[in-house]
Amino acid sequence: MQDPHQSLENLQDPATQQFIAQAHAETLVQFCQSPEYAALRDDILAQLQDERQIPFCQEHRARMYHFHQSPEFPKGVYRVCSAASYRAGLPEWQNLFSVADFDDILGDDVYLDGVSHYVEQPEKVLLTLSQAGSDAAYTIEFNLATRQIVENGFHFPLGKNHIAWRDENSVWVCPAWDERQLTPSGYPREVWLMQRGQSFDEAQAIFRQPENGVMVNAWRYLDPQGAPIDLIESASSFFQKTYYQVGKTGDIQALALPSDADIAGYIAGQLIVQLKTAWHRANQSYAAGSLIAVKLNKGMLGEAFCLITPNAQQAIASVETTRRFIIANLLDNVSGSLKAWQWQNGAWHEAALPSLPNGAIDLTDQPWGGDVLYLAASDFTTPLTLYALDLSVMELSVMRRQVAQFNAEGIIVEQHHAPSADGTPIPYYWVGKQPRQPETPTLVYVYGGFNVPELPHYMGVIGKHWLEQGNAFVLANIRGGGEFTGWHEAAQRQHKHKSVDDLLAVVQHLCQQGYSRAERIAIQGGSNGGLIVASAYTRQPENIGAMVCEVPLTDMLRYPQLYAGASWIEEYGDPADPPMRDYLAAFSPYHNVSGSLKYPPALITTSLADDRVHPAHALKFHAQLRAHHAPSHLYAPASGGHTGNGTQQETAEELACVLRFLAETVGEGG
Repeated sequence: MQDPHQSLENLQDPATQQFIAQAHAETLVQFCQSPEYAALRDDILAQLQDERQIPFCQEHRARMYHFHQSPEFPKGVYRVCSAASYRAGLPEWQNLFSVADFDDILGDDVYLDGVSHYVEQPEKVLLTLSQAGSDAAYTIEFNLATRQIVENGFHFPLGKNHIAWRDENSVWVCPAWDERQLTPSGYPREVWLMQRGQSFDEAQAIFRQPENGVMVNAWRYLDPQGAPIDLIESASSFFQKTYYQVGKTGDIQALALPSDADIAGYIAGQLIVQLKTAWHRANQSYAAGSLIAVKLNKGMLGEAFCLITPNAQQAIASVETTRRFIIANLLDNVSGSLKAWQWQNGAWHEAALPSLPNGAIDLTDQPWGGDVLYLAASDFTTPLTLYALDLSVMELSVMRRQVAQFNAEGIIVEQHHAPSADGTPIPYYWVGKQPRQPETPTLVYVYGGFNVPELPHYMGVIGKHWLEQGNAFVLANIRGGGEFTGWHEAAQRQHKHKSVDDLLAVVQHLCQQGYSRAERIAIQGGSNGGLIVASAYTRQPENIGAMVCEVPLTDMLRYPQLYAGASWIEEYGDPADPPMRDYLAAFSPYHNVSGSLKYPPALITTSLADDRVHPAHALKFHAQLRAHHAPSHLYAPASGGHTGNGTQQETAEELACVLRFLAETVGEGG
């Protein structure tokens, strides 16, 4: 199948650069020049920079560390205050470093992507500094006490490297700064152990993955109740992997775990393992989705204990370990709850937790060596509240309450179910004001991939600039996500179209129930969600009023050749396989644009610094739509990467553009 726009995959080509610059400029003229846009952008920026927002921190030894952006420091500073002043609501911040200072040091445009404290000496940190917001980053060892880069410390060049502390004088290095170190997906394939004072050439080679693998990672678990362990994860595909335990001399022992299981923690000499499919061993069987604690001794798995098996309406969203407890964030009908277990007298016992708030729960921090857990809770109309849960006394206390960012009076939340094409009921949340009527502009948001759940969350900017005006918001929990056990597997590979079926079913249900009508409904999704909305848009354009398609995949016949695409074959299927190629050709948005159909307005976004999903997906889809006279618009800034790792100003500009597009298509200007 001939590809007329394949040249757009070369971002260095002058013609491609001209195409991007012209299309982006046209979008700015269309949506970003009005007084309404300027006022919206400035208001969003003020919200993002509101000092009353909760500063989410890492706590180490009674000190709270926080990344903060402000008008004075648009790239941000890393700062610290005492835990006592933080809890008192009067934090006495001290700046430790400014991110912008590293631009001159590294000779590059960098953004802070992470700070890894060595928890036993937390003033020793590894800084991950992303190039223009991309996944590729530099690693710098920094001393927070002296506020200086460590001379001859652990410093690594630009790449999609994985660097992790082993102890104060050694690190695990999975390098990705040389093509010979990379998998076909562009990720590391080697594991090295590097001691302080060594050059990389002097480091100890531990493991090299086969040529057809996806990526490797290595790290150390510090068990508060026993000795540390070192592990390697070698992923042969996105969801299939082999775990290894590394011995003291660098020898490795493969762990006999199911290839699709995930290690979620280590405590009391036991691995905490989350199963995706059923596990049968000896005379024991454990159901799919279960959380298991299994004893580990020198690479050998021993006795296992099932902590919990979710039912069909549940799924485990995340797991955390403290000094004496395991905590699981359990989704139940797309609402969060916590379960906890304590190791006592040689056995695991479920612990009774205090009453917790409803809605989404995020486990935000767990200070090393203790039994305190920080968690944030919110729902669509309730601002975030930060709690401290002290498991040693089972006490829940409020640390911070975020101020309301919009007027939620009259806004209600309902959960409905739409029957999909195969009869499966698809849950979705509708958020809006009464009376419900077909003229209500409605934004439907989806993701639906990679076992990632989408949960109720405080609306913030959307609340103020969409819901307050009488518009509605819908969160569709389509298959492919991680909201329920088995929900992900139901829309993988040759079943991926079911995610699109589910989205279209929700849109149809909204119209049938009189909540909106096609011309007033916009669909929005990013990354995998961008693929889903783009596929729905090309399949049933007549049932949609507008589309916001962000950092998407769209060319499903060439995606394995573009950046990290080869790592996603387990999610989407391999176009090199003839039956899957036929399926993907019928599913691929880029290949299913038709001149015989009338398409509603589309806003397609990408970042030229995105090195995960190639910008060509967005560029080619926009070019294809324009070639078929569809009203498509491209927003393609130079920085930001795949996850929008840029300044607050850049975030505000893009959000304002999206909102103006919605207002002028399905909103008051549509």
